[in-house]
Amino acid sequence: MNWMRYIAVALINALGVVVGIILVPAPPTLAQSSPTNLDLEYRIDESGLQLPGFEIDSRGNSNLETVEITPKSLAELYQLRDRIQAELKKISNPPDINSNLEAWQYQLQLKQYETLVKANLQVEAQIKFEEKTLESWNQAIKIATEAASYGQQPESHTVEDWETAQQLWVQAIDTLRKIPRESFLSSKAIDKTVEYQGYLAIATYQRALAQQSEKNKPETPQNLSPISTANPQFPGFKLYGDTNRDGIVNEADEQRPEQWSLSVGPLVLFNNDDDDRNGLPDWREKGVNGAEDEKDLAIVHFKVSPDYNGSELLISVDETARPYINLFQKTAQGWKSVDLSGLTPLEFNSDIILGVEAKQFAHQNWSGLINLKASARKQGNIIATDTISMGVAPWIMSPNTAPVSEVHISDRGDNQKIVQEVKTIVETTDAKVKVTPGATLWMQGTQEIGYVQFPNAEGLKDYPVVLKGNRSAEIDDYAQSLMNQNFGWFEMGKPRQLDVLNQWADWYNNLAVTPALPEYPLGRIYYGTADNVSLNPEIIEFLKAQKIQGEPVGIDTSWLMVRHVDEIINFIPSFSGEPLMLIASPGEGIKLLKELAKQGYEGAAINRGLSTQTTVRATLNNQLLIQHNQNLQKQKIEPLINQLKQEFNLRTDQIIEIPALFSYSGYAWWPNLINSVYVNGELLVSNPKGPLIDGQDYTQEDFKRRVAVAGINVNFLEDDYYQELQGNIYSATNTTRQGNQEPFWQNLP
Repeated sequence: MNWMRYIAVALINALGVVVGIILVPAPPTLAQSSPTNLDLEYRIDESGLQLPGFEIDSRGNSNLETVEITPKSLAELYQLRDRIQAELKKISNPPDINSNLEAWQYQLQLKQYETLVKANLQVEAQIKFEEKTLESWNQAIKIATEAASYGQQPESHTVEDWETAQQLWVQAIDTLRKIPRESFLSSKAIDKTVEYQGYLAIATYQRALAQQSEKNKPETPQNLSPISTANPQFPGFKLYGDTNRDGIVNEADEQRPEQWSLSVGPLVLFNNDDDDRNGLPDWREKGVNGAEDEKDLAIVHFKVSPDYNGSELLISVDETARPYINLFQKTAQGWKSVDLSGLTPLEFNSDIILGVEAKQFAHQNWSGLINLKASARKQGNIIATDTISMGVAPWIMSPNTAPVSEVHISDRGDNQKIVQEVKTIVETTDAKVKVTPGATLWMQGTQEIGYVQFPNAEGLKDYPVVLKGNRSAEIDDYAQSLMNQNFGWFEMGKPRQLDVLNQWADWYNNLAVTPALPEYPLGRIYYGTADNVSLNPEIIEFLKAQKIQGEPVGIDTSWLMVRHVDEIINFIPSFSGEPLMLIASPGEGIKLLKELAKQGYEGAAINRGLSTQTTVRATLNNQLLIQHNQNLQKQKIEPLINQLKQEFNLRTDQIIEIPALFSYSGYAWWPNLINSVYVNGELLVSNPKGPLIDGQDYTQEDFKRRVAVAGINVNFLEDDYYQELQGNIYSATNTTRQGNQEPFWQNLP
């Protein structure tokens, strides 16, 4: 469990010996592992956090010995946090620069404060990680407990019961497998997985015995009722839904698959649009609110022969799915809510019509699988059963290359000129522009607009669904304002309190998806991660649970000021149909400046008209800046290109390096051309304000040459207002894009 490493050093200040903690950076793999991946070395005694044998002289030179202690449980983590916070409380604030301390004393005290703060953040992150892991563990135990109930009286269970038990054991095993290997619970999860696999084998064996028993039983005599216990097949007692996903439930759907999967079996829609426009998503309504809402139900037919007259008909839902669905029966008086526990009988009919809607997508604690079980009860005895498995249609992210139906932008601030430019360009492409008065300035960070697909009698149904940002109430309100008929809205996760360096981590500028790739027909999701803090882990786990856009790829953004992945990577389409990846290149940025100097344009202005205006000469003469960017190219960009070639299966000719420079603090030295928006053949790009050579912007012309292979029209926008705030046109807008024309179940990775 080498998940955390602190090297403790004794630091002397005016009050005595205390400890500072130097943090060794951990690999940025939060999606699959704990927030840290390091050992812990220090000793705690009555005098605080310190080490024996450590001496420090009047000049601040030190001699260090270390003692290793590794937390082995969540309880020990809590103890560690309490002790670090106790030390932090003693210090309270960083030292006063105006105090009468020698320079080395001030530096030591400052280091002490900073490293304790970082240590506290890191331990808090690990605690949250372990607490979330514990939730998965408890969920697996809960599912397994339900599955185990089928083994208590095996002789009384039917084939369908053992099928349900199999599915539950599979769910429990899948939930355990979500526990990362770095967790304290990892070894226990492995042991439990092995145990549950044994129980799964038993359930599979019992199912085979039950099937064989049914085959060996004699046919029912003609004078016996077909619902007698002598007939285990229960003729005339059948549940079936839209198994073939043609949008129509009929006899062709009666042949059910062995197991439901994303590729086959009835789908259920997370009913998160607002068909009656009352400001609430439809799943929160107490019933079905009209014909449009009825179209969003997954229909299940329950055929019952007259032989079951006089019986009570019951429907139950597996305990795992119960909190996440609504179930209705269609009656003469309209749609009536159904008790999911199976205690309240349905209205008897020979062809009962049920409607199912989900109240959430699949996520970390629920696979999205729904098991409906129908039972006939007579004189207190169950005389017939049938089951059907269904699953929730996943949420799909839209890439920057997909067709656009609407562009979102705010008129907040001094941006009227750019709003008009966007409208002029976008509206020529048959897309609309939605200008929202006073909305958040940075639209891209407020929400992620994806879509869902669902089989419908009229053809494939799809509509946009917006995932709200985990930020302020103002932003939440904007995302929810998009909800309408056939425009869904939902939330996942909660806002986090992050330190000042990582305060933007959960903005959706930090989340994107590629266009279609050879092994990922619906693209592959990627996000930024830095200093053991990435996009909200709840969001990452949610994206994994959709299972259709690959394992999300974490990308190092630690060297950027706002640490967003959209600052260094973007995708545009091409003539060939293969996507092109644009990537920020400090190496190419230096080359561009040297080309200008070589041609005698050292005095040419860059960032023309902006508060950051400078010259080619001044930039090249800033040797520290040039060295910093050379290091970025070698240490960050080149490894990233190699990583993404492998992860995204890209060829070298699909990668276009775009000239860029970055300051020491991580903001773009000139307007960021990566931060662009593709809209139906038009590329909206910030005006880079490059050197004017013979009346033409040299940086603009260079960019157009590099992307010429794409065959799209490039538009440079005057977004000075955003550029002065260290943002660009992509950050300032958001887009509603059309879904894939083919159903997702035909395009699985």
